[in-house]
Amino acid sequence: MVLIALNEDRRPFAVLAAIILSQNTSDKNSIKAYRSLRNRIGVDPQSIERASLEEIEEAIRPAGLARQKAAALKRTALKVLELGGEEALDKMDPEVLKREMLQVKGIGPKTVDVFLAAYRGISVFAVDTHARRIAVRWGLARPNASYDEVSKALLEFFGPDRAEEAHRLLIALGRLYCKARNPRCSECPLKDVCPYPKTPRS
Repeated sequence: MVLIALNEDRRPFAVLAAIILSQNTSDKNSIKAYRSLRNRIGVDPQSIERASLEEIEEAIRPAGLARQKAAALKRTALKVLELGGEEALDKMDPEVLKREMLQVKGIGPKTVDVFLAAYRGISVFAVDTHARRIAVRWGLARPNASYDEVSKALLEFFGPDRAEEAHRLLIALGRLYCKARNPRCSECPLKDVCPYPKTPRS
């Protein structure tokens, strides 16, 4: 999904919007919603700021949770404009940018880290439910570890140069094999090196 924004629009706010739309839905639905938003309203902060919540909600309906995501997009656009526009997303110090964006309701650390890794090329490791589950099963993090602890552990394990790629691969691994319930360990391509199948199940 993020690759669509990177390839088709190549603007920082467009990438951030794509990440927001991709939450809790399929790539197919989020891509449909993203292109609808771009065609009907635009994927720059000025266009989102001018549009009504109802217009945004209708445009992004295919992504699901349209009301929440429309509000998050609106708040994000206002924050970006407050920071000086898209140039801030491009050039602001990553830690400062993350701190500022986390003030926006509906924007969490994973959203910001995916943006920093995918668009800015910053060595951070975004942690979603799949990455967290796999990190715990591999013994890299405690089950109740904080977001930052899991992110740091995965970044150290994979190395900064592979973080963004590893994030995408962990999502695929989690969706296809290392599922929360009934993981397909016997079919997993990592079964010979993964410590999880050798661990007694509770």
